[in-house]
Amino acid sequence: MKADVIHWLNRLLAIHCRSFPQYVRWARPHVPAGRGQELEAVDAIALDQDIMAERISRMIIDADALPRTGEFPMEFTDLHDLDIDYVILTAVRYQEQDVAMIEQLVHRLQTFAAARSLAEEALGMSKGHLDTLREVAQSIAAMKA
Repeated sequence: MKADVIHWLNRLLAIHCRSFPQYVRWARPHVPAGRGQELEAVDAIALDQDIMAERISRMIIDADALPRTGEFPMEFTDLHDLDIDYVILTAVRYQEQDVAMIEQLVHRLQTFAAARSLAEEALGMSKGHLDTLREVAQSIAAMKA
């Protein structure tokens, strides 16, 4: 496998390992009593990302390369103690960015079928996560109306 393919797979890995839902999972926001379903949705997304990250890592290791997950963006540290309503809206924006980046990675991996296929699967999953986050955000908006 070429070095550029490994580079793009590691970028895909970092998106899954250092996403906003992964950060929220460990830096719990304020969740009012009776509102745990929002955090459950974020946790479920992070678990899905863990499974995808394992598959991406396996492909990188099988190519005799090292998986590199990167660091959480520093901007996340300003968001961990906020209310779950704001965190969900922020998660939607970050997930939109992740989907756009994965779309670019699918294009960059066109010449390596197995990596492209995995990236396409990650893209589908990420779009589903975006739909979930948007539904949670709509539920929050309806509750406040």
